[in-house]
Amino acid sequence: MLGVVSREPIHGHGINRILEISGAERWVDMSAKHVYYVLRKLEGAGLIEATEERAGVRPPRSVYRITPEGQETLRQWLQSDVAVVTTASPFDTVFAMLAYADALNEEETLDVLRRRRHVLATVLEDHAPQAEQELRAAFGSAAAAMFRKTRSLVAAELAWIESVLTEAATDGWDVFRVPDGVTEAAGRDEK
Repeated sequence: MLGVVSREPIHGHGINRILEISGAERWVDMSAKHVYYVLRKLEGAGLIEATEERAGVRPPRSVYRITPEGQETLRQWLQSDVAVVTTASPFDTVFAMLAYADALNEEETLDVLRRRRHVLATVLEDHAPQAEQELRAAFGSAAAAMFRKTRSLVAAELAWIESVLTEAATDGWDVFRVPDGVTEAAGRDEK
């Protein structure tokens, strides 16, 4: 949410439209009500600020802007180890923010991806096939099956990270950036 607000001033409906258009429900479960709840929390923490704006005869609505403290918080989070090493939540969310927010420069962005690649390679080494046999002997076939699933998911993400880094090296990170004006267009696209 902070990354979306970091691009340009936007109202809650625009954020909901971006989440809808981007297919964000694949990686985050966030209802329209929850969006406003998170916006209030971010505002309370001083990471964003809201002003009321009126468009024509419509009722006023809050437009959210990121604060300097919010920019720094976003920047720190994107570069943090939590964003790189967490396996409980998908890295897709971090990647989306790297592509959407302008919080990091290209080299910092690529550093985050390289660090993620290193984490995945380490996990893959720790999940070597011989470890599966030891796990099977100690805990049975169900544990071994979960081990194989983890290994295949990590291997797939590692291959994906490699392809992103290759494309970025060839074409530059900007090919992954969400075009300017997306939040503005989402805000205009009223239902």
